[in-house]
Parts: sequence; C-alpha cells; structure tokens
Amino acid sequence: MKYLSYTLTVLLFPLMTFCQDITGLWKGNMTDDSTKTSLEYEVHISKENGKYIGFSHTWFLINEKKYYGIKKIKVSIAKDGKIILQDMKLIDNNYPLLPYKDVRQLNVLDLANQGGDAVLEGLFVTNQTTNYKELSGLVRVKKINTSGDSDLMIYLQKNNGDNNLTAVK
Repeated sequence: MKYLSYTLTVLLFPLMTFCQDITGLWKGNMTDDSTKTSLEYEVHISKENGKYIGFSHTWFLINEKKYYGIKKIKVSIAKDGKIILQDMKLIDNNYPLLPYKDVRQLNVLDLANQGGDAVLEGLFVTNQTTNYKELSGLVRVKKINTSGDSDLMIYLQKNNGDNNLTAVK
C-alpha cells in the first residue's frame, strides 16, 4: 500500500503542477554560473483570456551603481509541468550603454512547495550572439502576497496606461 501511494504521487505530480496557480508576484534571485554573481530578480505573472503573460525585473550592480531592466516575458507550462519564462521585449532600463537587442533569457523552472511557500526554481540560459557569449545559472523566486516593496509592481502600476503593460488592472 505504501508503494502504491508513492507511485500514484510520482505519476500525478505533473497534473498537480498544472492545478497550481502560478499567477502573482515572485521575488528572489538569479545566480550566474561563471561569475557566481547573484542578481535580484522579480517576476509578475498574470493570466488573460486563458494565456499567461508576465514581466521580469532584474537589477545589476556595476561600480557600486544599481541598474535595472524590465522585460515583457512569455510564460508557458510545458507538458512535463515545467514553467517556461522567455524574454520577449526590453521595455525599460537605466543601463549605462545601449542594450544589445538580440540577447534573450530563457528560464526553465519547477514549481515546488518549500516550507509552505510556493517556489519557482530552475535553470536560466541566455543565447549567444556575435557580441556576447552564452550565460547560464540558477533562478529561485518565491511567491509573495504583498506588492508593497516591489519595484516591478510600482513600475507596472505607474505605467498601466502603456499598451505593452496589460498585466496589471
């Protein structure tokens, strides 16, 4: 009987993932494999007309100055239950140089419950371009209930009239 319940749990895990709600605000960090640098990272996911949409917010620290990038992202759930987040468009930043437009990030994440908290955790990779090499690392974000201390939510609410920002009502 013990093995039967274990087997059912393993077989039904992908179905349980589909039933989980991934909408909302997620905060945590990304860690680059090569430099071991940890960057603050936020994601907001919403669902409209049966499709997920989202935005990401990443901070970079260069020479003691904090820079940010806000991107529109495509959100999907793979057949195996993985949560896929893919950069679509950089919509705002304060980078010191013009950003290279062809660099995209792809996150492949698992949804888990750790200590009562919903967590998205997994790998990220950026594409290689003629000017930049591919980067990879880990993403770990936890679902939070409040948007009070979220720079991403402040930005989205402030710019809600923009046609690119349809996630926040």
